[in-house]
Amino acid sequence: MDIPVAVRWVLLALAVLQLLSLISILRRMRQPDAGLRAEARLDLLDAAGSVALLTGIVLGNTMVVLCGLTVMGSVIAVKGIRSLRARRQADPRSRHVEPARPDKS
Repeated sequence: MDIPVAVRWVLLALAVLQLLSLISILRRMRQPDAGLRAEARLDLLDAAGSVALLTGIVLGNTMVVLCGLTVMGSVIAVKGIRSLRARRQADPRSRHVEPARPDKS
């Protein structure tokens, strides 16, 4: 499957924009808050995966596309798990509470 030249230029421009977004991510990684740094690391991996995906599509390299998809998929899964855990910790109803046992007197 051959990709038209105009589409390749658009994908290349998107990859460059994604690389430029790394600047703000790198700034967030230097913050003193550990939570922000962890989120920034995941964003950095997500951006790197999308750059690899776009570059693989532009170059027509299937292995680079698969690597980019793998990185992006795992980052999305980790972000989803972190979001679910944070939501469960914030909601007091989701905590498991043992029912009171009646006295056996």
